[in-house]
Amino acid sequence: MKHFLTLLIGFCLWMYLPFLASSQTAKTNLKGVISNPQRDFFLLKHQGRIDTVKLSKEGKFDLLIEQPSANYFTIDYNRQSLSIYLLPADEVSLMLSGVNVTDAKITGSSAPYCNHIIQRVKEDRAFTAAYPNFKLNGISPERYFSLRDSVRNARMNLLQQNDKSFSFITPFREAETSICDYQMGLELINYKNQAIKSGVTAMPKAFEKFLDELNVNNESMAYDAAYKSFVLNKASLEANIRYQLDSNKSPARYYELVVAVIGEWVKPERNKSVLISEFMPQIMKDVGTADLTSFIATLEKASKDDKLISSVKKYAAQYEHLYAGRNAPNAEFYDSDGNVSKISDYKGKVLYIDTWATWCGPCKREIPFLKTLEESYHGKNVQFISVSTDKDVAAWKAFIAKESMSGLQLHQSQEMEKTMSYLYVVNSIPRFILIDEDGKIVSVDAPRPSSGEEIKNLIDRVLND
Repeated sequence: MKHFLTLLIGFCLWMYLPFLASSQTAKTNLKGVISNPQRDFFLLKHQGRIDTVKLSKEGKFDLLIEQPSANYFTIDYNRQSLSIYLLPADEVSLMLSGVNVTDAKITGSSAPYCNHIIQRVKEDRAFTAAYPNFKLNGISPERYFSLRDSVRNARMNLLQQNDKSFSFITPFREAETSICDYQMGLELINYKNQAIKSGVTAMPKAFEKFLDELNVNNESMAYDAAYKSFVLNKASLEANIRYQLDSNKSPARYYELVVAVIGEWVKPERNKSVLISEFMPQIMKDVGTADLTSFIATLEKASKDDKLISSVKKYAAQYEHLYAGRNAPNAEFYDSDGNVSKISDYKGKVLYIDTWATWCGPCKREIPFLKTLEESYHGKNVQFISVSTDKDVAAWKAFIAKESMSGLQLHQSQEMEKTMSYLYVVNSIPRFILIDEDGKIVSVDAPRPSSGEEIKNLIDRVLND
């Protein structure tokens, strides 16, 4: 399994800084209209907080924002994003297209700042489109670095030109300079990752020097998308190197290594919390019901964010009953003749359970491998059980008859609280579950039959214990 965080999704952090205006503070008025509206709201993001802004029937909005100092905001609308920079106590008007929010007309003192960001983002997207991943293999590291450095210089020239015309405030100039650096760093990391996959590991000194000198501890940029993407991808690359040398190949172990690297590299607590929170949804999606005991221990060493740690513990607690060594939940099934059985009825045998359905393509692709695996354990103390989750029971019966399915063919209970899906938290199929002779869980996400030696080694280990 290979992991690399090239696409990062936003996450509503556990810490909030209120910015909706109260009656006694300076207010920035952000108003406007979205023509050709595709939905009746947008999300306004700022420093980890996400607020929903409702639109009128005409697509208009009008809100007051508490803003003691200038800062970046992001408007997310219909899977599109628009970054803006608002000066405090400003009157800002936006005219946006629901089809393409970057086609924006902006008025107010903040307009030159916003227009600069829009121009920068468009040019960065154009570069990324011109050099997608599949084209990177044909470019030498020296050439790519030179190419990307020239783009960075062009961005800096653009910033200087606009600054000369509009006299940008110092925090904006400094932030935009850092964003250009982090964006270049992110693309260098992306190139390096692609190069490693192609067997190229040596990068030019200037290439590595640029990456090494980028500040991962920049507190003023903690919430910036380019900063977060750069640090997370750099940490991911390092974690992947360690992961390849590790005997534990579970997704939970990989993400544990990412957290460990962040803990080693990043010192400000706020930055660490923002970074780890950024990819927590992806972690939860990938680790599923895995044992997170070691992950949580590493998280507690890396971060002092009690709310973040508490949230992860709360998530993990849902699945502790499915950890290795726990008693296997006693799910119930019935065969094609209606005869009922339970997992406990097969105690004394190693159980390899396939949770599947006739409509599931990946499930059906495992069937030939499952038959081969079962044949290799003929005469041994292993019971192969296929448990259907089909709603159409007639279709299941017809399929197993037609395909001459081997092993024990069962259907999960009609009572939800007794099903494999409910008791083993089966949210996607196929899912393979391994239980030992004593009725203890070995793995609720065991290797598939198509993994070959991986699943054989695991079953053999259970038989020999």
